Amino acid sequence: MFNQRPPARRLAPSWSLSEVLAVLAEAPFEPMHQSTLEHLTHKTVFLVAAASARRRSCLHALTTKPGFLRHDRDGIRLLPDPSFLAKNQTASFTPQEISLPAITTMSSVEEDKRWCPVRALRWYVERTRLVRRHDQLFLVPRRPYGPASKDSISRWMRDLIKPHIAKGESARAHDVRGQATSRAWFAGVPLEDIMKAASWKTPSTFVATYLTDTVSAEAAFASASLRQPTRPTPGHQRR
Repeated sequence: MFNQRPPARRLAPSWSLSEVLAVLAEAPFEPMHQSTLEHLTHKTVFLVAAASARRRSCLHALTTKPGFLRHDRDGIRLLPDPSFLAKNQTASFTPQEISLPAITTMSSVEEDKRWCPVRALRWYVERTRLVRRHDQLFLVPRRPYGPASKDSISRWMRDLIKPHIAKGESARAHDVRGQATSRAWFAGVPLEDIMKAASWKTPSTFVATYLTDTVSAEAAFASASLRQPTRPTPGHQRR
């Protein structure tokens, strides 16, 4: 069976997480108090996806119900709606809550806050408070501000990736998950910690599918995927 239907392998995505993070640190995404709700929504979704390495279905199921979004002194803890069943959930395996530490707990550099998912989430929750009529965390950023679909969440991430991919390559929102986990792996984060963060039962999926050959990596999981982006040297452009 293996010889008849060998598993398909994809080349590592041509875009890098650092390139997208660099864009998110500038206008129209920063400063946040001047950004539109649309830009704030797109940035928040991307940062939470990269910092948590969760699937779009989990991001879609995040909720503002009491007890499911908790602000701690050093970060935010999130749980999906109780009706949500993860793709790999079984009676013996339930994905853990999402724990996002604030970047300020790991870096004293003022500019680093621009990539902090906790800061973005707090801005987002406050900005949507007066227009919110639904418990789902992520809303469509225009009237009537209804719950965002899974496809919308994917499209927002793809729109941020598209300017940085090679000609002929397709932008895939799912690659954010692979980029973040690969970056953490090459930064030296233990595989067990990556599996817990990304809600994998075994390392086989990660090793076979997501362990792409990314070149940048440095720090603990969330900080490893969201540390200050490196900028290309003058004269170096992606072709």
